[in-house]
Amino acid sequence: MTLQSTDVSCDGSQIAAARKQRFSQLLGKHRILLGLLLSYLAAASIIGIVLSEPMDTLRPEIVLWMIGALAPVFLISMVVWRFGNMVLNVRPDRPITWLVADLRDCMIQDHERIFGGLIAFASIIVFAATFTFVKDCIPLLNPFSWDPAFAELDRVMHGGSDPYVLLDPLFGNPLMTKLADGAYSLWFALIYFFAFTACMDKEDPQRRNTFLYAFFLCWMVGGSLLATIFSSVGPVYYDAFGFGDDFIPQTEALREIGQRIHLTALELQATLLDGYQNDGDLKGISAMPSMHLALAWLIAFQAFQYRKIFGWMMVVFAVIIQLSSVHLGWHYAIDGYVGLIVAIACWYAAKWLAKVQQRMDHTAQG
Repeated sequence: MTLQSTDVSCDGSQIAAARKQRFSQLLGKHRILLGLLLSYLAAASIIGIVLSEPMDTLRPEIVLWMIGALAPVFLISMVVWRFGNMVLNVRPDRPITWLVADLRDCMIQDHERIFGGLIAFASIIVFAATFTFVKDCIPLLNPFSWDPAFAELDRVMHGGSDPYVLLDPLFGNPLMTKLADGAYSLWFALIYFFAFTACMDKEDPQRRNTFLYAFFLCWMVGGSLLATIFSSVGPVYYDAFGFGDDFIPQTEALREIGQRIHLTALELQATLLDGYQNDGDLKGISAMPSMHLALAWLIAFQAFQYRKIFGWMMVVFAVIIQLSSVHLGWHYAIDGYVGLIVAIACWYAAKWLAKVQQRMDHTAQG
């Protein structure tokens, strides 16, 4: 009886050890991603200590709210992704049956995929909450001052004219302005889709890791470091922050169009300005570099990893975002050009990091 109990105890300890080893191996596959997250958290914590600012955006209730808000988007992204894979690659005789089985495998039965996906999803949530805090701290670290320089640089680069003036013959009407506004809103859906599908991309770890690392690096380098160094507000806020009346004709023209059609950009611009002036929940203002452009190019690079046609479609989308960001007053043209440079640099840095992670994975497997 004692011997049998000992055997059972040994079996249990062996199973526990095996599970612990498996957990460690799975966690190790995400050590660089988690390293980037922890590095950013550490930097944000230092900023909070230096400024004596509490990291309110990381309060448990806010993080839980973000999880609740984004979980449905995550699930929708999974369905769209697997449906697209079915239509383009598998083409089964019984599509609905195949899709249900595939989703069950991806979301329930494939433990390695699920574990890795949850790590990446949780990392994105925490990273986004941390980024919000850092962005709110930009004017405290370095007051907005670069706008006149960027406005003048834009004119020098574009023949002496403000770029929005050059775009006015094409975009200065309700139809094109609405299309620009819609493209800007679509950007959010595409970013979440590419980020969340990368979380669950088990088929190509190199592709998954490259995008996720580049995603984090773009926000860290472009949205935090460069945004703080070159602290600026963008044309739409030029007058409100005391830089002059250079862009009042642009903002007035947009408001006139906004009286005829609904523009999400005008609502969000007003919300951000009110939040900044009255310490509201949504108050992060930053123009240089354009993260809309940086991330639009990033998803274009990732789309090429699937099919060239998707990549070129996203290139067109990135160009539209560049033009829209100028027309809607969010950015100077130079913000977008720098955003492209940031995207390219972060993409190649992420590719190198993905290879490092791959070598570590091979070493761990023996």
